[in-house]
Amino acid sequence: MAEPTLEIAGPVATIRLQRPDKRNRIEPTDLVRLIELCDDIEADRDVRVAVLTSSGPSFCSGYHLGALAEGTRVEVSFGDLCDRIEGLRIPVIGRLAGNIHGGGTDLAIACDLRIAAEGVHLLMPAAGLGIQYYASGLRRFVEQIGPAQTKRIFCTALPFGADELLRIGYVHEVVPGSELDDRIDAITEAVAALAPSAVAATKAAVNGLASGSLTLAEVEATHRASLRTDDHREALRALREKRPPSFTGG
Repeated sequence: MAEPTLEIAGPVATIRLQRPDKRNRIEPTDLVRLIELCDDIEADRDVRVAVLTSSGPSFCSGYHLGALAEGTRVEVSFGDLCDRIEGLRIPVIGRLAGNIHGGGTDLAIACDLRIAAEGVHLLMPAAGLGIQYYASGLRRFVEQIGPAQTKRIFCTALPFGADELLRIGYVHEVVPGSELDDRIDAITEAVAALAPSAVAATKAAVNGLASGSLTLAEVEATHRASLRTDDHREALRALREKRPPSFTGG
């Protein structure tokens, strides 16, 4: 078994889960490591988009239940990790090449975009384990797919296939497995070509409006601030000069 890794290639950061023999379950030490990797991404201002992916046939099966049963003490919770991914300044794309189980469902929905391979399925067994899911995770589901579909997933513990996940909005696209990497590359290239200041501000505004933590007046203020950025001025110059813009994030 190996801990998660981070690879940065130009403007793209890739976090990879690497415990395929354990369906990429998250060990107690992984929680801290993954948050450290998120901090590394946040500190690198050249990174404009992140991909969360995994090795093997499972995207993630959630937290190690054996550690939970043993009462292993951890510095951060699984919910804290998902909050950190959701709150990253840059967009995060979930590359869902394998099945999504347990806490892995929250890890995936914490991503801004979720692209799934054909044939994956989701299973949330919390109620079968006598657990009401933690608050921040339920909030994410309700915000992303609504209360009715959240109840279907959590109160039935039935499997959901890729097509149904697309229909209810849990994933944004479903593609053949052989095309998954090309699609992820196309999306990361598109995001990286945009003004990073505008992308970051838009992500924060949408998240704030969805959660109710930002008012319309506050979002309007950040819109007006974007009109005074170097990125906006560069975009206008590029339009006049009929060339692609060269954004710096300022």
